[in-house]
Amino acid sequence: MNTTESNSQILIPTLLAPPSAFYAKLISASKAITDFNETWPKQTLRNRYFIGGPNHTQMLVVPVHKTHGHNTPTCDIGIDYNGWTDYHRKSLITAYSKSPFFLYYADYIFAEFGKKHQRLIDLNSAIDKLILNWLNIKTEIEKAIDFVRDFEQGINLRSEFKYCDSWQLKNSYYQPFSERFGFRNNLSVFDLLFNLGPEASLHLKKENDYDKIQNS
Repeated sequence: MNTTESNSQILIPTLLAPPSAFYAKLISASKAITDFNETWPKQTLRNRYFIGGPNHTQMLVVPVHKTHGHNTPTCDIGIDYNGWTDYHRKSLITAYSKSPFFLYYADYIFAEFGKKHQRLIDLNSAIDKLILNWLNIKTEIEKAIDFVRDFEQGINLRSEFKYCDSWQLKNSYYQPFSERFGFRNNLSVFDLLFNLGPEASLHLKKENDYDKIQNS
């Protein structure tokens, strides 16, 4: 995903701990508008994220149910609690227990898992609030009142989250198991935070500085 269009407004969906490159994009935006009213699209980063496990890149999914069938708006998507919280917790511990800042952040994340939010947007928003604070992101984020059909004032990113491959960092950083896999790009922002801690925000700013140099 190109992050060169700085100082523009962006339209985004609800997301669950998306790739770090998304937050570099968010930092460079003048404003972000979140559309909770779109019809739910299945199998996207709205309810899944990727981590760097010891054996492979692992996809973690929050199972959901549609309260109104195929036309359920995202704001009404419910969460099915069938053991996923324990699975996510164990998977994150296995992947990141040796990362330098895992203990600094993990309990806050696990606490949100344990609250058993009924709607996906509530879980996503709670975790995103933590991430925005940890990354010191000050971009104005506004909730759209209704479904946004046309977004002429900026960049519509709602369709960019089918796969994480669209979101690539240009600068690598240390990851566990890098001697086995090399740098694994487009992982959840959890990976960046667990490995860089407070330096994560500086790393994202370097992404935008790189774009400015390339386009100067």
